[in-house]
Amino acid sequence: MKYRRLTAIILILLMILPLCACDAFGPVDDYVDGKSAGKNLGQSAAADDVFTLNCNMGYSMNPLIATNTNNQLVCNLVYENMLELDNNYNVVPNIITSWETEDGQRWVFHVDTERYFHDGSKMTAYDLAYSLTCAVSSDRYKGRLNYVYGSSASDEHTLVVNLSKRNMMFPMLMCIPIIKNGSFNDSFPQGTGPYTYSKDYKSLVAFDKYPNYKNLPVDTVYLKEYSGGNDTIVAFEDSLIDVVMNDPTATTNLGYGSSNEIRGYNTMNLHYVGLNALSPVFNYEMMRLVVSYAFDRDYLKLQMGGYAAPTAIPINPSCSWYSESANKEYSYNLDICRNLLKNMSFKDYDQDGYLEMGLGEEEYMEVNIRFLVCSDSSIKANMARKFAQDMGDMGIQVTLLEYGWDEYNAAVKAGNYDMYYGETRINPDFDITKLIATGGSMNFGQWAVPEVDSAISAYLQSDDEGRKQACQDMCNTICGGGYFITLCFEKHQMITHRGVIVGVQVCENNPLMNVQNWTITFDNVADKNDDE
Repeated sequence: MKYRRLTAIILILLMILPLCACDAFGPVDDYVDGKSAGKNLGQSAAADDVFTLNCNMGYSMNPLIATNTNNQLVCNLVYENMLELDNNYNVVPNIITSWETEDGQRWVFHVDTERYFHDGSKMTAYDLAYSLTCAVSSDRYKGRLNYVYGSSASDEHTLVVNLSKRNMMFPMLMCIPIIKNGSFNDSFPQGTGPYTYSKDYKSLVAFDKYPNYKNLPVDTVYLKEYSGGNDTIVAFEDSLIDVVMNDPTATTNLGYGSSNEIRGYNTMNLHYVGLNALSPVFNYEMMRLVVSYAFDRDYLKLQMGGYAAPTAIPINPSCSWYSESANKEYSYNLDICRNLLKNMSFKDYDQDGYLEMGLGEEEYMEVNIRFLVCSDSSIKANMARKFAQDMGDMGIQVTLLEYGWDEYNAAVKAGNYDMYYGETRINPDFDITKLIATGGSMNFGQWAVPEVDSAISAYLQSDDEGRKQACQDMCNTICGGGYFITLCFEKHQMITHRGVIVGVQVCENNPLMNVQNWTITFDNVADKNDDE
């Protein structure tokens, strides 16, 4: 029975990769209704009594540098994070049990030292300090840790981290895997997770020193290697692997039959529109506001098959300090657009069928907004076309610059546009400094607005009590000035065989968290509909 529970758990783990699984986070099995494309999978294929995950040994299995999605999922069973972050962006203690700071720059973290590495050695705060130092220089984590000035252990139980700027939400960034001190260059560093590698690295076996060892659903998790979309789909349909993670908005979107369970989870993948500060059109604040009110985010969600969290402000709606009032104030509203155009004396001065901006005494300015979008994504291209249609219906000319990735990327960096459709991954504290603050690494529009910089800093420095107000103030400054247009945060999918895994709640940073609470059942699996 334990073997079967493990198989079911692995399936759920794979599916839950983008969503953290933990009963303490709230109701389990948070489904997103709908179907994925692909042939139907017969129920008989969903039970082979073996729990198996896909991995790719040709890529790194080091959790601090692994970029392969399959390997990251396996690593979630072998390594533990210092802290966890649930699907609603709440920080959950783990190896780090508590923390404090007086100024948001010097943080003291208290470590549970009753944990053991798979070689039997005891884990201490020195291992966390080492892991964090390695993460700061790794491509996978350095973006979120770029202002970590230094980290050290003052003793076996205490980790001290110093930052170069104040951030009262820094614990949200500490979902960092722990490896043993000195093992960064090992192909398979020592970890403290619920499972450890077998001697031949073809499976994972339950670790008997893990705190919840007796509750683990299976004793063995098998590893197989499949590459390419078609091979992975066939392997899943034949129950050779039990869990798959999928980005339904990507060009690599995989099609799986509708006899599966699809769980959606929040991600930090942000879709946005950047404006060019050097554009003569967007020198005018009211013109920036016109375009910011002209994006139909519900249409974008439809294009994404429902796997999106539409928002007009740069905070995920699942977050506790999300401002509903700010979102409502800056949402899609063509009536506001028309009123703004009227107030700016827009009319067809030259009788060419488009409106021009009146500058007084029969002077006017031609307006033709050059909107850059990557044509490799039909979702983004369709959204840009919807915007152009809505603007055209109001008499404003929009020229779409639909380029392939290489040409698009070069144009963004060169500033050859008035506005561009962008997508990037931001940090879990919703810090958009890199996108809009003065000197930001992705501030391609070259904005330098002291009020925006101050508002972002005030938000990051706010404590729990004042964070919601600071968030609303930041959104009012950024959105009210039309400097940045937020469209949505993506949702990704964890896909498992129908009826096999129960008790899952997924999150992005560790979809296999709390695996000991899963129930996996391959026998007498009931047939279900996608909307159940």
